[in-house]
Amino acid sequence: MQLRELQTFELVAQERNMTRVAVKMSKSVMAVSKQIANLEQSVGQALFIRTRRELKLTEYGREFLKRCTALNNQHRQLQQWVRSTEFEVSGEIRILTQANEVITENFTPWIGEFLRQFPLLNVVFDVKESLVDIAQDEYDVYWGVGSYLGDRFTGLKRRSLYNERYGIFASPDYLNTKGIPNTPDDLDTHDVIGYLYNEPSNVLVLQALTGQVIHKTLNSRVKAVAGMIECAQSGLGLINALPKAKQIENAIADGSLVPVMEDYWWDRAEAFIYYHQTVVVEPKVRAFIDFFLNKRPQW
Repeated sequence: MQLRELQTFELVAQERNMTRVAVKMSKSVMAVSKQIANLEQSVGQALFIRTRRELKLTEYGREFLKRCTALNNQHRQLQQWVRSTEFEVSGEIRILTQANEVITENFTPWIGEFLRQFPLLNVVFDVKESLVDIAQDEYDVYWGVGSYLGDRFTGLKRRSLYNERYGIFASPDYLNTKGIPNTPDDLDTHDVIGYLYNEPSNVLVLQALTGQVIHKTLNSRVKAVAGMIECAQSGLGLINALPKAKQIENAIADGSLVPVMEDYWWDRAEAFIYYHQTVVVEPKVRAFIDFFLNKRPQW
């Protein structure tokens, strides 16, 4: 049974005349008659008694009409609900980031404005500093994640969040002890504060003067998933970080960190916003991404 056949049957049962139904539906009488015949074939019962003047429902047809009308009403109600919620931003949206600073710097200053604009929506923020696995980490949006997530889960959609230089920083005390590196070869005697989930975890990312990316493996006394800037401020090694990160800007301003090897900074560090691929992007996902990307100049 097809829904369109049930809808046609209901109309024919009401009008008791296929010609009038054909006019209402902008179809030929033959097309209407064929749908009724197909429906009768499907249910294995006659639905109408055909006379010269009109169509009369059989006993089975009357019982079938009750159930058919109820089903068609449900479909009409569903259509009305879909139309009413087509652009409605509501429900709950779950956001996963990989650093607390992302929440405090990118979201917190404007979350009140966002929720006032979308009063039917609730927001959940979470942080996972290890590798993201969408099979276990069920969120609507994965914010500020590297390219590895898209490489592992090709069904995700993504938008670029930033594509910036990736700096190298150290504390003055560390540089007084270890010396100031000027070239990649100078790094052989240096330490890096490793990010635990990098492979390998004791790598410092640079870019050669020719543009080639260099992954320099160094001695690492500390490997962590958080607090890496604080470790660098304590003189425990070099770190990679975004120069525009507020914590880095503050550390440079107060003198606890200084930039080094600026000629060798990687100039294509990129992170993305990932979200699930659907035929139509969910209104809550589209609203959240568009709103906070528009705030990017103020981060």
